[in-house]
Amino acid sequence: MPDKSTSLPPTPSPAGPGSATAMLRAPFVRARAGLGRMSGNRLLFNGSTITFAVLVILAILAPVLTPYDPVKTDLSAIAEPPSLSHLFGTDTQGMDIFTRVLYAARTDLILSIVGVTIALGVGLVLGSAAVVIGRWFDEIVSRIAEMIQSIPLFLFALMVIAALGNSPAVICGIIAVFYAPAFFKVARSVAAPVLGTDFVAVARTAGRSSAGIIFHHIVPNSLGPVLSQFAVNVGFAIQVIAGLSFLGLGIPIPEPEWGGMISIGAARIAYGDWWMAFFPGVAVFVTVIALDGIGRRIVKFSGR
Repeated sequence: MPDKSTSLPPTPSPAGPGSATAMLRAPFVRARAGLGRMSGNRLLFNGSTITFAVLVILAILAPVLTPYDPVKTDLSAIAEPPSLSHLFGTDTQGMDIFTRVLYAARTDLILSIVGVTIALGVGLVLGSAAVVIGRWFDEIVSRIAEMIQSIPLFLFALMVIAALGNSPAVICGIIAVFYAPAFFKVARSVAAPVLGTDFVAVARTAGRSSAGIIFHHIVPNSLGPVLSQFAVNVGFAIQVIAGLSFLGLGIPIPEPEWGGMISIGAARIAYGDWWMAFFPGVAVFVTVIALDGIGRRIVKFSGR
């Protein structure tokens, strides 16, 4: 009889990178990693949105939340540290810092949002018009935009403020003029592919004017990517406004403004009065970080 030998079952190969098991698991691993990144981004976006919403609510309710006048001096409460009666302490004129931080939020947010909104509108329209009209118009507007961007911001602001003063309208105009070229370039790059689409060709065939094509077709289809830059630029504008006030070029003292408050408080740090610069500095930091988180999330969302 032939000898029947028993054969051992084959040893399973380890689940290496090229094995069937690894290939089956790979989509699930990638999906889980993607969900982790997505949840992290969503958490950052939600945290930034909530933080900014709280700041806006506090600024709106400032007259209700604090009994003090933001510009009224109190010589009996000069340079008092944080306490129950003055949550953030007082400054060198006895003014309540908590009250001034809340009212300064109004000033900085309004000026930055209005200025960047004007810049967005001007840049969006000029960028769309440059693509549609082309030739000489595109060349002139592009050179002007490059010329504005070639001037250092604070030098540009110094020249304008020396000529026109440092009123809120002038500072808002500085923000609008300086940030319009950035929106113009984004709008121009986005509008160029839109110009070659079929619905624009149909509109031209139907006899639409250049203005009609710009405002009915190019601008609406370019608004999303341009709008995604809005929150980030508002954060930059807040830093610019605070920087101008810190240098004495922005909102005049004693009007509440974060940069001006930091400038006053910085001179008192050596004397141990840390709270005068600390709390307005934290307000600037938190606001800019919140706007940056919102802006980054919107950029990622618009890029999908």
